[in-house]
Amino acid sequence: MFSIFTKPRVVEDQTANNIFAVFQWALENFDATAFVRSTDLVKPTRESFPDRADNELDMVKNAYARVLQYSGLASWPFVLVPQQQVATAAPPRLTLQTTQRANNSSAVIASNDVLMVSYSAPMLKKPMDLVASMSKAVAQHYLYQTGLVPPAGLESFNETSEILSVFMGFGVLVANSAYTFRGSCARCYDPSANRVAALSESEAIFCLAVFGVLKEIPSKQITVLLKPYLRTTYKKAVKQVLRDEENLAICRKLITLEQLNSTSHQQISR
Repeated sequence: MFSIFTKPRVVEDQTANNIFAVFQWALENFDATAFVRSTDLVKPTRESFPDRADNELDMVKNAYARVLQYSGLASWPFVLVPQQQVATAAPPRLTLQTTQRANNSSAVIASNDVLMVSYSAPMLKKPMDLVASMSKAVAQHYLYQTGLVPPAGLESFNETSEILSVFMGFGVLVANSAYTFRGSCARCYDPSANRVAALSESEAIFCLAVFGVLKEIPSKQITVLLKPYLRTTYKKAVKQVLRDEENLAICRKLITLEQLNSTSHQQISR
């Protein structure tokens, strides 16, 4: 009867709380300084990926290098490998500085161990899926190397990694590649060309909205980068984020504290 007065929700309240909890946890443990100072919205355009390539392998390498750059973890011992070469065993646990990302040139202790980031050849047809997949792989390694347990437990490792990818700036690519229409021709559909999403499309959009609000990015600058049918959903997600004053206040307080700490450190160093 009163449905016309119900404020639209992109995700259920519990899901929103869980996503906010990961953002709050990330601000406490995954370099809030980098989030505030150097984390930008990665765009599926030449602005973020200006490199030219003469062949597919160079394209993959260029995209991979940009993913490491934007994540702030370019100094870590990552190595790019075809999907079929990925080891099935757990990656090595290395001695890495996990509390700092940006400008982290001295993070790695000499080691022969590497952290694999894979790509599949069919995914070269879908650059957004490729970049989103790589960013999630980097986020998974980042989370694993910290040894921390996500707010929703170890069983949420996959979902938490994807939210962490959004936290590091890759939200537009994550949202745009969260769902793939299979079409009516089963022969034309190639599952290996699509990334395996842990978050639903609505959850990915909500995560992107949290990022956009915390980074104070005007909605128009984000909606223009999204698939057309996702733009209205993003606007609704922003409204839902802004209505959640309690969770938003916690995140903003963590950001403010980081800004104050950074300012005081700069003054002391002078």
